[in-house]
Order: sequence, then C-alpha cells, then structure tokens
Amino acid sequence: MTTTEETKETKAKPSGAYFVSTHPNGGWQVKRANAQKALKLFKTKAEAEAYAKQVAANQSTTVVRKKKDGKIQKKK
Repeated sequence: MTTTEETKETKAKPSGAYFVSTHPNGGWQVKRANAQKALKLFKTKAEAEAYAKQVAANQSTTVVRKKKDGKIQKKK
C-alpha cells in the first residue's frame, strides 16, 4: 500500500464514524455520521459506547463520543 492510499483510507474513516450522544427523548443513541435516525438506543452511555465500538470495529471505522452538553469528549 502506498502512502497516498494510506492517507486516503485514514481520511475516509472519520466520515463513516459512529457517534455516541444523548437522545432527545432521553437515554443515549448510536448514530452513523450524517444519519438522520439513531441506529440503536440505550439507557446508559456505557452500553452505547460498547455497542458503538463493536459496530465500528466491524466497519473499520471510529467512534466519536459526545458529552451530555453535546461537546465532543476527548479520547480515553
């Protein structure tokens, strides 16, 4: 794989990221980037993060976590 191909793959990953955020009706949701609807809803953030990690690993993409206030949470 060339450096150009690696760069393209790296840049492509964030666009398909899965987002863990609060749901308007309560609880937490996992959504794909640019999606209108949640992929799945959860009672706790930990449950949502575990699910998002599993799905992201299957899709070779990343997980972006948001705090309750909507700001992006730093990676652990």
